[in-house]
Amino acid sequence: MANSGSKLFLAALAGLAAGIGVGLLIAPTKGSKTRKRLKKRIMGIADLMQDDLAEKFNAFKTALTSEQKEEFSADEPFIDVKEEK
Repeated sequence: MANSGSKLFLAALAGLAAGIGVGLLIAPTKGSKTRKRLKKRIMGIADLMQDDLAEKFNAFKTALTSEQKEEFSADEPFIDVKEEK
């Protein structure tokens, strides 16, 4: 059953790629103009993804540092391993 689902997904992906290719070939604008527009859209999506990834990374970093601060709070005594020897 899973094999059938993966075949269906690959077929849909191939159909999508073929449709995009045909759409670009029969587009009413010049190829250079189409490539510029496509590049602009892809760069816009890449910028959005980069901003989103940076935002998530900063949130993770903040959560991690606050978790570490809670773990080593001032209420608990800090024992140095070197002092025990």
